[in-house]
Amino acid sequence: MASSSSSSTARCRRRVVLLRQPSREDDYEPPRRYCYHRMVASRWTSWTDGNPGRRFYGCPYYYQDRWCGFFAWHDNEFGERANTVIKELLDDIDKLYDENSILRRAEHGQRVSEELDAIQSDLRKLKRTHELYDRELGKWEKKFKVAISLLFVTCVWLYLLYRKM
Repeated sequence: MASSSSSSTARCRRRVVLLRQPSREDDYEPPRRYCYHRMVASRWTSWTDGNPGRRFYGCPYYYQDRWCGFFAWHDNEFGERANTVIKELLDDIDKLYDENSILRRAEHGQRVSEELDAIQSDLRKLKRTHELYDRELGKWEKKFKVAISLLFVTCVWLYLLYRKM
């Protein structure tokens, strides 16, 4: 029984998140309800399997140790058929969010793959450019060595020439 209650609670919390609406309202239309702390009672939305979407009033500390025990339903009972339809719709919403999440991950993967292809293409271009620069550098190194050799020979020749004078 405890495990079905905890899975029901997890499912209910998930539904609240998926619906993207607060399960607690503090600013609601009059008349105001007050808890035993003499504080304005919050209006909560139940997401249990027995009362999905049904609103109730509860102490602002409803899920805390300071809860005073105040509880009153805002909505009348929906009836079994309405509860069944609401649960089915919530399950459909859960499935749509799951499917959306899967599609977003797939789309993200596609974008990452396209970015990777572009990066690999850029890398190939850079490698070709690097090879061209290496070849060009090799040519300049040869020219430099020839120039240094010529300079050395010229210096030796000039030295020998001036030494004779």
